[in-house]
Amino acid sequence: MHKYRLMINPYAIEKWVNNMACQGWHLKKFTWIRFTFERGEAGSYIYRHDELERFGTHYEEDYLAFLKSSGIEQVDRSGNFVFFRKASQGGPFELYTDKKTKIGSLSKKMALFFPLILLNLYFGISGLIGDFSHEMTNWIGFILHSLNLIIVILFSFPLYRLRRVRNRLKKELNIFSD
Repeated sequence: MHKYRLMINPYAIEKWVNNMACQGWHLKKFTWIRFTFERGEAGSYIYRHDELERFGTHYEEDYLAFLKSSGIEQVDRSGNFVFFRKASQGGPFELYTDKKTKIGSLSKKMALFFPLILLNLYFGISGLIGDFSHEMTNWIGFILHSLNLIIVILFSFPLYRLRRVRNRLKKELNIFSD
């Protein structure tokens, strides 16, 4: 079975993949938007993600070998984003990533989305103003500029959610560092 989700907030995606596993659908492959699941026993695996900023480094193989020796299986990898799973009978497991690394990763994603949103907002508004400044409306231009504004709306919500998660992590970091 294929499902489509835009992978912006990795923590929400991880929660969704674990909910699918509880229903008996186990992650087999994924890309940044397409997830492939296969039927299996409900709740038999727990899934975790990791963003390997170590991509291509000499110790990445050591890290993956360590996880494998701990009974953690690499499901699939898309770029530097990796999903792992472990049998749930062994109890819950966490992949340790410090809060500063998580905050940095979320900040990078936000830095990618924010200019895209501003660029689309600029082209959408300036294009619509230009479309209505003439006696005849260019309907193709109107549709394209409206799509720019729709993109702004669609990407603003995930950006807002990422910001909330990042701010929550910052608060937790400040609480525990005092």
